[in-house]
Amino acid sequence: MKLINSILQSMPLFEYISKDKYDNVLTCLNAQVKTYQKDETIGGLQEPIKNAGIILSGKVSISFFSKAGREYNVQQFGKGEMFGEAFACVQDESNTAQIVAEQKSQILLLHFSKLFTEKARSCPFASQVTSNLLNETAKKNIFLNKKIEILTQKKIRDRILIYLQTIDQPASPIYIPFNRQGLANYLGVDRSALSRELCTMRDEGILEFNKNRITLLKSYLSHL
Repeated sequence: MKLINSILQSMPLFEYISKDKYDNVLTCLNAQVKTYQKDETIGGLQEPIKNAGIILSGKVSISFFSKAGREYNVQQFGKGEMFGEAFACVQDESNTAQIVAEQKSQILLLHFSKLFTEKARSCPFASQVTSNLLNETAKKNIFLNKKIEILTQKKIRDRILIYLQTIDQPASPIYIPFNRQGLANYLGVDRSALSRELCTMRDEGILEFNKNRITLLKSYLSHL
C-alpha cells in the first residue's frame, strides 16, 4: 500500500485530496491491483474497457490500426502514469485501440464510471476526482492534437522534427521511449524508411543519434 500511496501522491488525479483519504477514494472507484505479463493484452480491439489503469510498475502501450492493418503507436505509459480513462468513462463504447503490456506490469485498475452514478453523490471525493480527471483529459487531448499534426505531415523528416519538438525534456540529447520499430509505429512510417531519413539528417548536420537518444545540432537549431 505504501507503493500505491507514494505514486498517487504525485498524480494530478489525486490533487487536493489528502493522503489519508486515498483509501476512501480507491474504495469509491472499486480499485483493484492486477498483474499483466509481457505482451499480454490489457484491452483488445472492439472490447469495452471497464477500467482506467495507473501503472505501479512496468510499461504499457496503446496502438491503433488502419483498415490496411498498419499499426500506429499512439503513446507509451510508464510507472506513475494513467491510461484508458476516456474509454472507462464511456462504458457503452467499444475500444478502438489495443492496449498491451510492453513488459511485466502491475496496474491499479479504477472504475471511473462509478463517478457518474447516483451512488457517487455519497462519496465526498467524487467531485474533486471528476474535476481532476477532466483536467487530465484536456491535457491528453492537446497531446492527441499534436499526434494528428505529426501524422498529417507528408515527409518523414517533418514527422521526426515535429515529434522531437513535442518532447518535454530540459536538456539534450533527447531520450526516445521507443526502439526503432516503436518509433516507426508512432510516426506511422516504415522502419527502413525512418532509418534512411535519420541517416540522411545526420549526414546533413541536422542531428546525431545513438540508439534511442537523439541530439538536434546547434547548427540546425540556430536556423529555426
